[in-house]
Amino acid sequence: MINDCELLEGSALIRLVNYGYQVTITRADSIHPSIYLIKSENGQSAVLFKHSKKPKSAWAFTLSSQEDYALNALHSKYPELPVFIAFICHRDGICCVSEKRLMSVISESTGIGGQHISVSRQARGSYHVSGTGRQQMQQTVPQSDWPRIVLFNLGDSHGQT
Repeated sequence: MINDCELLEGSALIRLVNYGYQVTITRADSIHPSIYLIKSENGQSAVLFKHSKKPKSAWAFTLSSQEDYALNALHSKYPELPVFIAFICHRDGICCVSEKRLMSVISESTGIGGQHISVSRQARGSYHVSGTGRQQMQQTVPQSDWPRIVLFNLGDSHGQT
């Protein structure tokens, strides 16, 4: 039987594979079961998938202490690797942001464990990301960012390639 996690992550990975670039995807399950290393002709990056089964906006995500530990382990093992968090919003789409951008809406002093992230989207609009205390991310995240942002390591921008 296919579980919801496999179905949602599989859909995100299919979009990555079908984007038109040759990619190598390696599951970093020794670090965390939802972290993948992505290698393309443009470089390498890491993605942590979070998913929500809620069918409509706003989607709520909680970052766990295990994910905090996993991201620290990832940085220790691959210090130069850009890291992205891909929030899979049920069947709506994937809101992908760099770890650095995500830190702008959460309390860094306590680590990411236990932090709550909200992702919302109006019909035909971009994703809005907010963190603890409803602090909004400055820029919205276009639906079309996934997987381009990961393949081109566009950690702080959403520029066109």
